[in-house]
Amino acid sequence: MASMTKRERVMRTMRFQETDRVPLYDILQNDGIIERLSGEKPAPGNGARLTGLAVGRCLDMTRMAGGPTEAPGDVEAGNGLAYRQERWTSWITRRPWSDMAGLVSWIKDEIQRAEQAAYGPGHREAFHAHIRESEARFAAGDPSGDPAVLIVESLPGLTHMYSAPGQEMLAYLLADAPGLVEEWLEALTQAELRRVACIADAELIPMVLTADDIAYKTATMFSPTWLRRVFMPRLKRLNDAWHERGALCIFHSDGNLWSVMDDLVDTGIDGLNPLEILAGMEPGPLRRKYPNLVLTGGIDVSDLLVFGTPDQVREACRAAIRDTGGVGYFMGSSTELHWDVKVENALAMFEVGMEPLATLLKGVTDA
Repeated sequence: MASMTKRERVMRTMRFQETDRVPLYDILQNDGIIERLSGEKPAPGNGARLTGLAVGRCLDMTRMAGGPTEAPGDVEAGNGLAYRQERWTSWITRRPWSDMAGLVSWIKDEIQRAEQAAYGPGHREAFHAHIRESEARFAAGDPSGDPAVLIVESLPGLTHMYSAPGQEMLAYLLADAPGLVEEWLEALTQAELRRVACIADAELIPMVLTADDIAYKTATMFSPTWLRRVFMPRLKRLNDAWHERGALCIFHSDGNLWSVMDDLVDTGIDGLNPLEILAGMEPGPLRRKYPNLVLTGGIDVSDLLVFGTPDQVREACRAAIRDTGGVGYFMGSSTELHWDVKVENALAMFEVGMEPLATLLKGVTDA
């Protein structure tokens, strides 16, 4: 089969069509990997450029590719929250309340902020410029100037709702003020739907990651009943909004999603990411249960890519390709290639992904 462009490979995979090789989708947040692939040592001011070069040399699709935080420090979010930003991570350091009454007041202000959020031509132009600039950095890293696809993130808002107050405080709110919690999620979803209407462009944004982390390694973070009643309808509206504008939707959540997989499929998702292996989300069982769902990820980044050997990584990659049939599957880590991943293990995964699919499947079958 003739070699394809990265976008051709991505879109054919989303449609379960044969490709020349399995496309690679991941997030690069590892200075060692970036240095090895870009050929340059990370230094102040070159993080975004080197990340783009590295993406261009190994990936077909990516997200969160703006590089590391170049000047770590404390940041005010503008809504009373303060964050500490380090090179590849961040966390909340201050919340503007000290009791439940203060949290309720803050949430009401958050609802008002979400309801007032407006997205106009300036936002659209800036966002589209960001995509083009990112893809130009990716193209610079590819020998033929072929850019990786930047998948756009689009969230109903549940992750923000438990990360901002903390899960314990949100649990109290779910018991004491469930109506306020639903009002908050609705306001955030409505704001995101307005953003979708503003930025959608089928040519520039063919792929979207609709996302909210809703599960631990053993079960969902919220009861499946609550998720079905409150979260899933809003996720469906978001998927529908993107589909109406020509984009395909991969849903992202870490953790064990088996108890709500049928519900996720019913929201209209086209694919699932990241297939967290240690949470029981293995490619083979998912493919057998949901044969029409595109699968992305599935190479364990909690244990294998950190502590394993390159040969073990190669075997896991070949097993994932075998178990999915190599069609409708993006290979990559089970979240992102973070700073503890061994460089040689990441390279082993890329090597398998670069092999011609026909040869790889024949080798697996013969074995």
